[in-house]
Amino acid sequence: MLLKRCLFILALLPYSLVFAEGNSFSINIFKDGSDRHFIDNTIQEFMQKYKIPGLSIAIAKQDEIILAKGYGYADIENKVPVNITHQFRIASVSKPITSVAIMQLREQGKLTLDDKVFGAGGILANEYPVKNELLKKITVRHLLEHTAGKEWTNDSNAPMFQKPELSQTALIRGVLKNRPITKPPGSEYAYSNFTYCLLGRVIEKLSGVGYQHYVRKNIFQPINAKSFAIGSKKPANTIFQVHYYPDGDENPYWFPVVRMDSHGGWISNAIDLLKFSMSVDGRGKDILNSDSIRLMTTASKHNSNYALGWNVNEHNNWWHMGSLPGTASILVRTEHGYNWAVLINKRSMDKNFFNDLDMLSWNLVNGIKALQ
Repeated sequence: MLLKRCLFILALLPYSLVFAEGNSFSINIFKDGSDRHFIDNTIQEFMQKYKIPGLSIAIAKQDEIILAKGYGYADIENKVPVNITHQFRIASVSKPITSVAIMQLREQGKLTLDDKVFGAGGILANEYPVKNELLKKITVRHLLEHTAGKEWTNDSNAPMFQKPELSQTALIRGVLKNRPITKPPGSEYAYSNFTYCLLGRVIEKLSGVGYQHYVRKNIFQPINAKSFAIGSKKPANTIFQVHYYPDGDENPYWFPVVRMDSHGGWISNAIDLLKFSMSVDGRGKDILNSDSIRLMTTASKHNSNYALGWNVNEHNNWWHMGSLPGTASILVRTEHGYNWAVLINKRSMDKNFFNDLDMLSWNLVNGIKALQ
């Protein structure tokens, strides 16, 4: 069954070369043996350094996938190797997906970035009535750029990791009541999962359907990305989704992943995540118009390295990282024509880990002779 699933997915993709390696398929256009050896060695050295069980990587140049391969194990105990069709939690790489959905609604005329979220005339006024005057000033833009309020930031008391027994609705009502903001929205940048949870509810209200349903139909279906789903708290069937491994005493299975949908709940394989990046990279058949892409990737005045759901820099590179117990991920679009996605089933608390994760694919594209 797994073999049939792999062949079906690969048959849909116009890749130059597809190789079967043991139980795992890979996509690799590089015929030179030294390049192939360099790729494997670079990735395996990174995995060995941080004791990574399993990793999946996909790289595209000018919107053609040139490399996709799984390394290590999806399930160590049962010796299940990572396949390029394996789904991983993508954690906060979910935020760019939510941002794209908001920009689509803007294109449809269903919202503006300066629409109020709460209070009279607010998008969520009926669902979440508030009395606090500062809450009534929050706009869609504030939620997207993480400037709604520092009280909702991702510290040790981050709202989305509190009271896992509560439903999403009950949690939002509790936070709005018990953790009101104390400065006018737009005053300062404070990265927040909670604001992207609210954006998911904005999408539901304006589209009239559930968040997952809207995103599947309007983002993933047009790009034929079928592996996306909202993850589960329960341990996975590792035929399709990897098992997640802790660093130290953290527990990858305690938090309510379903409740995290629009800020950190998606799972995907690396190829489909790469397809998403290519669908909004401004270089091909994008699912957003050029004005939306420009707005979405223009840095806010409060953080020169964060726009609307994407990290950005002066080199016109866009990216986002994700981190949860048992999960690390990165999605990158570069100015020089590359997109890549790397998914891992264990994070490291080493202070250099995420910098090295960021550099991994840069080192690959800069070191592969055929790309020079």
